[in-house]
Amino acid sequence: MALPNLEALLEEKKLPGLDGFRMVAVMAVVLAHSGVGTLFFSARHGVAGFFVLSGFLITWLLLKEHAKTGTVSFRKFYMRRSLRIFPAYYAFLLVSISWDLFRGNDDIKEAIVPGLFYFMNYHNALEGHSSSSIAHVWSLAIEEQFYLIWPMLFVFLMRRGREYAVAFLIIASLVVLAWRSYSYTYLDYGPSYAYNAFDTRFDNLALGCLLAFLAQKPRWLSVFNSISSRFWMPFIPLGLLFLSKEYGSGDYAYGPAFTVDALLLAILLLQLIRLSSGAFWGWLNHPVSVYLGVISYPIYLWHVWGLQAGDKLNFLPEWLQLLAGVILSGVLASASYHFLEKQFLRLKHRYEVVGAKPGRSPKAGNLSGMESLAARERSS
Repeated sequence: MALPNLEALLEEKKLPGLDGFRMVAVMAVVLAHSGVGTLFFSARHGVAGFFVLSGFLITWLLLKEHAKTGTVSFRKFYMRRSLRIFPAYYAFLLVSISWDLFRGNDDIKEAIVPGLFYFMNYHNALEGHSSSSIAHVWSLAIEEQFYLIWPMLFVFLMRRGREYAVAFLIIASLVVLAWRSYSYTYLDYGPSYAYNAFDTRFDNLALGCLLAFLAQKPRWLSVFNSISSRFWMPFIPLGLLFLSKEYGSGDYAYGPAFTVDALLLAILLLQLIRLSSGAFWGWLNHPVSVYLGVISYPIYLWHVWGLQAGDKLNFLPEWLQLLAGVILSGVLASASYHFLEKQFLRLKHRYEVVGAKPGRSPKAGNLSGMESLAARERSS
């Protein structure tokens, strides 16, 4: 059976493979934090994968809205993001901060304000990772800072044209790469700053944004179709990700590696969107993979709790402790999603974009592909 082209897949109601990609990314983080290494996909790749995916999806949705209305409604965008993110996040913070204070973990006291106001990434960057149960929300702080800045920057760039936006994203990625390398190697800011700071990780998100722009260009779609035409092709970026993780000095690992990894992950993402329609990678669309991808956000939030609970089961073999921890993480995430998050997600339709740009009728093909991602975003 021939694989559908990416052009056709972008017209579908749901993009295949994305929830499977989320599932792989979050499980890489969970397994790494449990002390189990992964061969190709490490924790740093899992987090970078989420950054690339976020940049891609958010930019695609902004492009869709711009095609319909000629601009972006900041109010509607921020309301949709708030309904998606804040309920689960602040419920997690309330429970975690209360528990850490109750058990006398003094590290939580300095983390409360950064956690509440999405600056945990800079707290970790400057102070190092604490032993508090909210230290891992640094990556969510980076994403929130991106959500805050990117829509305004997007509108500014689009007023000057798409080629201007593409050029900006390429240059910005290179500037961040240079700054991260310089700050680590010559300014001796250390690995915590290179790993956690927004100004050293924006390239991961920018390359995802760039992917969304390129996916609308026929010549780039032709390239993307060519590099995703055989089942074995994703093993090339996966193998290169492995080499990037295992080899190279610290100057590489905390300098060019983050940009190289994000570029490879962007290629892998496009490949899996197409190849997950085939037999070999079809497991990415299995109902279990899809469900775990849908709840990947609360899994990331609560997995530290689940893994710690599993560790308390000392009467079990280590592998059963790990399995119990992973299962408990999923149970906590499912409870968060079904009993809390879905109540707020039902309100997102009130802030969807309607209407068309005056005097302009967007091409049906382009619009339908973007609409499919809008529907996907509402459910995730």
